[in-house]
Amino acid sequence: MINSIPNLRIPAKVNRILLALGAIGLLTLIVGLFTAQERIWPNFLISFFYLTGLGLGAGIFVAIQYVSNTGWSVAIRRVPEAITATLPFAAVGGLALIFGIHTLYEWSHTTVVAQDEILTSKSAWLNEPFFIARTIGYFVLWIVLSRVIVRNSVKQDANGDVKYTKRNVRNSVFFIILGIYTFCLASVDWLMSLQPHWYSTVFGWLNLSGMFISTLAAMVVVIVFLRHLGYKHLFTTEHLHDLGRMMMAFSFFWVYMWVSQHMLIWYSNIPEETSYYIFRHFGGWGSLSFLNVILNWLIPFLMLLPRATKRSDKVILQAAVILLIGHWLDLYIMIMPAIFGADPVFGIWEIGTFVGMMAVFFWVVFRALGKHNLVPVKDPYLVESLPELSHS
Repeated sequence: MINSIPNLRIPAKVNRILLALGAIGLLTLIVGLFTAQERIWPNFLISFFYLTGLGLGAGIFVAIQYVSNTGWSVAIRRVPEAITATLPFAAVGGLALIFGIHTLYEWSHTTVVAQDEILTSKSAWLNEPFFIARTIGYFVLWIVLSRVIVRNSVKQDANGDVKYTKRNVRNSVFFIILGIYTFCLASVDWLMSLQPHWYSTVFGWLNLSGMFISTLAAMVVVIVFLRHLGYKHLFTTEHLHDLGRMMMAFSFFWVYMWVSQHMLIWYSNIPEETSYYIFRHFGGWGSLSFLNVILNWLIPFLMLLPRATKRSDKVILQAAVILLIGHWLDLYIMIMPAIFGADPVFGIWEIGTFVGMMAVFFWVVFRALGKHNLVPVKDPYLVESLPELSHS
């Protein structure tokens, strides 16, 4: 049994690059708030929702492993545990989003609501005080539950007591149920209410699939980087292979939900619902909608279908990067047409905020990975995840 693993030390050059890119993102945000609020707030919403999804998706991944008594993923569990450390930063973004409510959400203007029967009927849910309270409540729930699970996992490193595993199995049940349900509600609050006259019964599940596959992709990027630093004995080809299979599977789940939402809208044939896709499948947005499917499903599927590609650091990293870009595009298509109508816009405000957000994400994750053992050294299932190392 392993007693300890030396703490991760990220090269200083990598830290400097991430901090510089994070500073660029912050500068873009500050300048945009003074010069281009109509552009910066939608992009801030994309990055905020993206970061939130990565942190919550990692917590749900860990919870699923506990509930299913999975052994293969134990050695890589510290990676998603570290990703959950981004949730407090996303919570700060949620508080900042409050200042952009009037720029983003039609229902936040009382004069508009008073003249619209549909908005009036939804005002019990779509109103500023309740919106803010729900946003705070979501993050309190997510952060508390993820912290409890990670804390038990770390405590187990000291004595290997199986009680910590049992506690996390119980805690994970609550996390999966409450996490998925509240994330679907948050998707409705933060994204679907941008167009409050439209609704979809599968919108939350579509975002859930995108959230989870982007989390898997982010895990792959981090693990490939750690392997490059010399930790191939801890993060093995078998782990990459299993993550690659999950990415391929959930890319199918994403496209299934994407098609399902179209089908629901098509056979209902209600003008309020079909209008959502009129902007997104015609004109300037049509090519982006086609590219969305290519990046989030077709290319990753073709890349990851052969067994060998799922076991190749280079290929699986390329597939993961494509999925991360594809998830940004998916959110861009959900959010931007509600703000800018028929013409897509792309420039420094889009690039700067996304690059800055991803830099903050990786900086937080690497910092969290350096606080504890890189693998849960006393977890009872470690022998299944790293059989050779565990018996040494």
